[in-house]
Amino acid sequence: RQLSLLGRREVHNGRAHFGIFGDGKELAQIAYAKKFMKGDWRSGYYRDQTFMLVLGLLQPEEFFAMIYGDTDVNFNPSTGGRNFNNHFSTRNINDKGEIVNLADQYNSASDISSTAGQMPRLLGLAQASKIVRKNPDLARHLNNNISGNEVAFGSIGDASTSEGMFFETINAAAVMQVPLAVAVYDDGYGISVPIELQTAKSSISDALKGFKKEENTNGIEILTCKGWDYPELVRTFSQGIDHCRSTQTPVLFHINEITQPTGHSTSGSHERYKSKERLQWEKDYDCLNQFKKWLLENGMADEAELYDIEKRAVREARDARDKAWKHYTDSYITETRDLEQIVHQLRDLSGGEVDHTHELEGITSKIFPTRRALYSFAKRIWYELHG
Repeated sequence: RQLSLLGRREVHNGRAHFGIFGDGKELAQIAYAKKFMKGDWRSGYYRDQTFMLVLGLLQPEEFFAMIYGDTDVNFNPSTGGRNFNNHFSTRNINDKGEIVNLADQYNSASDISSTAGQMPRLLGLAQASKIVRKNPDLARHLNNNISGNEVAFGSIGDASTSEGMFFETINAAAVMQVPLAVAVYDDGYGISVPIELQTAKSSISDALKGFKKEENTNGIEILTCKGWDYPELVRTFSQGIDHCRSTQTPVLFHINEITQPTGHSTSGSHERYKSKERLQWEKDYDCLNQFKKWLLENGMADEAELYDIEKRAVREARDARDKAWKHYTDSYITETRDLEQIVHQLRDLSGGEVDHTHELEGITSKIFPTRRALYSFAKRIWYELHG
């Protein structure tokens, strides 16, 4: 949660350009990630930061490196700055270009920005597992990178279930009977559009009842749960994933009553289109507030312990932000100094006829200069010198 809050501030203070986060979905993703095994694959979307953090596939510094667009793949290994933030992936090959042991690691396909674009790939990942289970000899030919016991874990927002690719994938999974799991995080809005204006029956689980698997038929299992009820989340995901893995039956989790503490993204404020009553409900049923209440009521922690945890979370998030910003700006500072040296040499060699020092100073004197401005300046000088 603290990463989301700080990430939003980084955009609003000008150090980053855009941010979209997973606040409000933390509890559900913790429960979902508990069932993810080595060898499994994820094909999710840009709100899965908690899921990735739980599995150790994302470090807090990398979270901020994505926001800044750091192009160092050692610091931003998921994208190298080629996507906007919260686009996750894992490596399938090592530094020598050899395929790693995929069965011995948690795997994530590279995220795609197009809403519902993760769904067709999710189907293919699930199909691969089923093919190997039906043909065990294939595992040997695939260097045992696939065992046939994998589950393909997907995630999607409720608004994106209106996309055609979602329905096509659900239908295909129901017919093919593959180990596909997808969590639909339902916060009641598609940006500013309320769910009743885009989803039949205002509920994707109700709309999909015709797909529900019954005895001696194909179809999918459909399970529902509230996004703030941690014990029920753990039970629901455990039941669904165990069934999906053992029987290779697709399962859809409709996680409703999800909140958006900071709104859809940094592009706007949800206070403009949500009523005061809705905003108050979101505060009351924020999953972390409900989790804290549950811990206290069951004697699992006291107020002092939870206060210390929250303070530590704030401190660790700030440390990660500062480390990521320093790494990002250090590389920029080095490049700026190199360019300054070139500009000064050009001025001296031309006897002052070619002098861009003031223009460069105008770029570098900004509070948050961008690498784009620096590179554009350097390219223009190069073109001038080469006719």
